[in-house]
Amino acid sequence: MSPFHLTSHRFPCRAGHGDRVARPRRVPSLGRRGKLALAGALAVLALLAAAGPAGAWSSESAFLINGHGWGHGIGMSQWGAYGYATHGWSYRKILRHYYTGIGFTTATGREVRVLLQSGMGSVKLSCLNAYTAQGTGKPFEIPAGTVAITKYVDGVYRMVAGALTHDFAAPVTFTPSRGALRVLTATDLGDTGPYRGVIRVVRSGGSLLMIDKVSLESYLRGVVPHEVSPSWPSEALKAQACAARAYAMRSLNPDDPFDVYCDVRDQAYAGVDIEDARTDAAVSATAGVVPTYGGSAIAAYYFSCSGGHTENIEDGWPGAAPIPYLKGVDDPYDYYGSLHDWGPLRRTAAQIGGPLGASGSLRAVYTVERGSSPRIVKAALIGSGGVKFMDGNELRMKLGLNSTWAVFRSMSISPAPRDHASISAGRGLTLRGRIYPALAPGAIVRLVFSYDGKWHSRSVTTTRASENLGSGYKATYSQYSSGVSPAQTTKYYFSSGKAHTPTITVTVK
Repeated sequence: MSPFHLTSHRFPCRAGHGDRVARPRRVPSLGRRGKLALAGALAVLALLAAAGPAGAWSSESAFLINGHGWGHGIGMSQWGAYGYATHGWSYRKILRHYYTGIGFTTATGREVRVLLQSGMGSVKLSCLNAYTAQGTGKPFEIPAGTVAITKYVDGVYRMVAGALTHDFAAPVTFTPSRGALRVLTATDLGDTGPYRGVIRVVRSGGSLLMIDKVSLESYLRGVVPHEVSPSWPSEALKAQACAARAYAMRSLNPDDPFDVYCDVRDQAYAGVDIEDARTDAAVSATAGVVPTYGGSAIAAYYFSCSGGHTENIEDGWPGAAPIPYLKGVDDPYDYYGSLHDWGPLRRTAAQIGGPLGASGSLRAVYTVERGSSPRIVKAALIGSGGVKFMDGNELRMKLGLNSTWAVFRSMSISPAPRDHASISAGRGLTLRGRIYPALAPGAIVRLVFSYDGKWHSRSVTTTRASENLGSGYKATYSQYSSGVSPAQTTKYYFSSGKAHTPTITVTVK
């Protein structure tokens, strides 16, 4: 099961507080000092008024994204299992950690039908040894090394093998006399080469399916080394073999034409060419061992790395029912994975707002619900034209993120770069903006500016405010503003830690 894919085919502005009306009061006599102070205050007011009303400028945001883990986060973390095995845990203990409350049973003699490719006009295969093709009658023998091409023509399966042609009234099954059949039509995973078991060619709609019917243990030999590295500790390989076995067992359905896909929609299966002695040994050492819950094989979901905590299935996949053994757990050894932590990613409002379909210019991606990990369950897309809600999985897929365990920080500045702000010499304007989510009360951001080829900065105190998002949710942000009166054309941006706003240029005429 690809660490990046989410499911298999079995189964998503009001201003801040504090506005008050003060009562009129008597103003005492000012005196000379008071008059000078008043004159200074009036000068500042005149400077700010020169910029025009607050609504005269637009705002623009820049985004910083940090995250943890790779994959959907449900079930077993493969890098976490690697870590536990490195620290001496047995494969059964590893599986019991990730799948809460499970037991084990032994199942033998099972077969699995793997869809190698669909939607085809023809299927091409061969074998190093003699092999047969069979519909409902006697097997039709094909010499070793001969390429067989099967099509559906005029209501029959027509097979051409060298100089031989044969029509079959029913789906065709190819069986090697010994060894493995060689698939010459690329699979959904993009592979060709030898595959164990038998290959069936079945018509579905107006095209053909190519299905590998193979023993479960042979299937696992082509799965485990694709899902994890054969160089990993043996107990981690055994845990992977058992999880893959349970996943396949859970998928068996005789009412369907096949049980599992060969690609990332289920478990990646690449046939004989990928087999490795070390993963073969792990499959053999755990032969038939199946993790179970309530007497049935578990839905043994797994993924690459968790970032330090796995997720409840109902939080990871909105709409999914809770499952007792698929609960979020601590994952302390997951740090071996290269994507245990990722970021920071810097994105513009357009780069995020466009794929997400935000309403107007995107101001923030604000998490309103998190799971136990805490991955994003639901986020609000706060745009200049309104608020839109999106679940964490959809957000992840549309932005191409490694996981839904992500933290979005956005900072805005007004005027925006597109406003091409300009003032006359001696005049001024106010720079302002917001940072989502809110900083601590009274936190400082920096106003960074350059006018002489060098960058300078000064502190700006923030105030906290909130806005209603609808559906019972509220967003808290920090706002900041600073009056400026540059003597020459100057560049400005606000920053907080690694986050910063877009850079604007204020032209002095």
